[in-house]
Amino acid sequence: MPLPTLQVPRDSPAGRALRNRRVVFVVVAILAFAATHWPKLELAGTGGAPLDKLAHALNFAVLTALLWQTGWVRRLAILPAVMVAWCSLDELSQGIPGLRRTVDLDDWLANLAGIAGSLAFIAALRPAGQGIAALAATRRRCALDSLLAHWTAWLNIATAAALGAAVGAPLGVLLDSWFVRKGPQPWQYGFVGAVLGASVVAHAVLEAGIRSRLRRSHDDRPCLACAAVAPDAAPDAPCRTCGAARHARDWFRPIGLPGSEELRLCMMPVLLGMAAVIVFNFSAIAILTTMRLRSELILRFDTWFTTLPPDARIVADATGVALIGAWTLSRCRVRIAAEVDRGGERCLACGFDLRATAAGAGTGTCPECGEQFVRIGPG
Repeated sequence: MPLPTLQVPRDSPAGRALRNRRVVFVVVAILAFAATHWPKLELAGTGGAPLDKLAHALNFAVLTALLWQTGWVRRLAILPAVMVAWCSLDELSQGIPGLRRTVDLDDWLANLAGIAGSLAFIAALRPAGQGIAALAATRRRCALDSLLAHWTAWLNIATAAALGAAVGAPLGVLLDSWFVRKGPQPWQYGFVGAVLGASVVAHAVLEAGIRSRLRRSHDDRPCLACAAVAPDAAPDAPCRTCGAARHARDWFRPIGLPGSEELRLCMMPVLLGMAAVIVFNFSAIAILTTMRLRSELILRFDTWFTTLPPDARIVADATGVALIGAWTLSRCRVRIAAEVDRGGERCLACGFDLRATAAGAGTGTCPECGEQFVRIGPG
C-alpha cells in the first residue's frame, strides 16, 4: 500500500491514522525488543523442535512493514539499509553479558529473510499505473486512512488475526501429519499455519473495511488528501481542513474492472508464479544432486543447509515463495492498472470506444450502456 501522506493536519482522519500507525509500531517494536533480549528465552517445543528462526523472520517482517507505514522512512531505497542495521544491532546486543543469550548467525539470516520478504511485498504494493488507476489507488488510501483513524478498526483486525491463528495452527499440524518428509514437525508447521491463518483472516477483514468505506465515500466525498468530510461543500471546492484542491471526478463513480476481467488479467502472472515455484524446487534438487560431488562449494553449502534446524529450512523455503508471490502480485497489479487507465478511452463495463465521447469536468456517460466513466487529461 502507498506511503501515508505526512503533510496533513493532525486532527484529520489521515492525521489520526498516521498517529495510530506510529503508536502501533512503537508498541510492537518494544515488545519485539523485550522478546529478543529476555534473559535465556527459548522458543522451543517438546523434543527439541525450535521455533526461534521462524519467530525472528516474522518479527522483522512485521517491523519492516510497520516502519514503512509510519512515514518516518520516506524512501523505499533507504528502508533496507535501516532494517539491516537494526537487525544487526539487535542480534549483536544479545551478546551482552547477563542476558545469557548468544549472538547467532542463523538468527541474523532469519532476520534478513523476514526483511526481504516484507520489502518484496512493500515494493509489489506500490502505486501502479497513472491517471485513472492512480486516482483509484488514492481513493483506496483515503478509505484506509478513514478506517485506521479509529482504534476499533485496529481491534477488529487484531481479533480477526487471533481467530485466524487459532484456526490455522491446528490445520498446519494436520497438514504436517499428512505430509511427513523428514520426521514430524508439528510445532513448526503449527506456527506457519497460525501465521498464514492470521494473515488471511486479518487481510479479509481489512479489505472488507476498505470496501465499506469506499462505498460510503461515494456519498460523503471526503478529501483525498486528508480524508476529512465536508457534507455541505461543493464537489470542486478546496478542502476546509487541509486546503487541498478537490475535483468533481474525485468520487464521481466507482473505478474498477469486473471480477472476471481481473481474473483474466491475473491468470498469466499466477501461472508463471506457480511454474517458478515448481522450477525453483526441481532445479535446486537437480543442481544439488548432480553437482554436490563435483563442486566443493556446493557440497559445503548442501552440508550446511541440511544441518540447519527445521525451522531455519522452513524460513528459507518461505522466503523463496514470498519473493515469487510478491512478483506475481506486482505483475497482477500492473496489468490491472494498465487496463483501468484505459477507462477514459474504453468503457470498463461494456468495452465501448469512448474516445469520441465528451467528458466535461473529467466525467461522462457511456452512450452504449449508460455507465459513467472518468477521464483524466484532454477531452
